[in-house]
Amino acid sequence: MNAMKPGALRQRPWGLLVTGDLTPNPEVLDEVESIFELNPSIPGLELRADDGRACFVTRDYPSGHTAGVDDALEVIFAEQPEIAEIAVLGQEARPVHTATRDAPFWHKDGKAIADISEKMESGEITPSEAIDMLKSLFETDR
Repeated sequence: MNAMKPGALRQRPWGLLVTGDLTPNPEVLDEVESIFELNPSIPGLELRADDGRACFVTRDYPSGHTAGVDDALEVIFAEQPEIAEIAVLGQEARPVHTATRDAPFWHKDGKAIADISEKMESGEITPSEAIDMLKSLFETDR
């Protein structure tokens, strides 16, 4: 999947998304990145100024980033055939999900997510229809 040279740094798959009327300086954003790297379970931060301005900072993943997770699961199963299952630990409302060799998806609806993406890419459905379909899948996670 990802061939890495020894000693090469892995680039994180996300950037920062900042919204609001407070503009953090580059040093603050560097520290926010560090916080997100050191504790991946933190979904976002709200930075507040004394004058009432604020901003929300979250990770911003590119479209289709979860397909890379599914690809990595497939590689794990291919590279070490004795591995039959991988438990993807849950978060808050999302229970543990088990990826298998036959269904190497990070999410319980991984096959449906892949099918929706494929239909959108082929032009069979519009991006708006795909978003609605994905929202309906993820509503059960809450």
